[in-house]
Amino acid sequence: MNVLLAEDHKLVRQGTRFYLESMGVNVVGEATNGREAVEMAGTHHPDVVVMDIHLPELTGVEATRRIRHDYPDIRILVLTAYDEPAYVHALLDAGADGFILKTAELAELYKALNEVAVGRKVYDAETLARARKHISEMSTQIEGLTDRELEVLAQASQGKTNKEIGKILFISDRTVQGHLKNIYQKFGVTSRTEAVAIALQHGFISMEGANNV
Repeated sequence: MNVLLAEDHKLVRQGTRFYLESMGVNVVGEATNGREAVEMAGTHHPDVVVMDIHLPELTGVEATRRIRHDYPDIRILVLTAYDEPAYVHALLDAGADGFILKTAELAELYKALNEVAVGRKVYDAETLARARKHISEMSTQIEGLTDRELEVLAQASQGKTNKEIGKILFISDRTVQGHLKNIYQKFGVTSRTEAVAIALQHGFISMEGANNV
């Protein structure tokens, strides 16, 4: 089995490589950010990419989305410290084949890797159920957004001020603030960072564009 590791923490990356190689897995490369992961997936074409979520330059979720789009036969196993429904939802939407927590035993990682390599999905049933509930609860709120509110969110995700957004969309900054207030109410949040995160999870805006939030 050929595996690509995408992990920005050197200690975790090296420890994972040492263990996998001791089990006979061929680690073809190590990516330290999401953009490298996408590029190296194309270069090495591994059977599986072991992907962290929080990667610099391009998040693990967006890197997963791009790899699955460009190389649909490459499997993605996400190695993460987070099992919150929002993260799992984002992973499902991006096309990840499974996830395993960093608190798991190394033997669990190896087992999950083999499951994913042969086309099986590796998701904890309880966590998956919570993620589906989250999706169901959010769907109505997302559908309630207007086109203009989505445009405002897209600009906000790039770190633009209300005044800058207004100039781009040819509306006043006060109108921008009004749209943001409506979005917060629909999402049940109090900040643009939270609103952008929800929009990202549903694929309405690009994660690459949201690096400044």
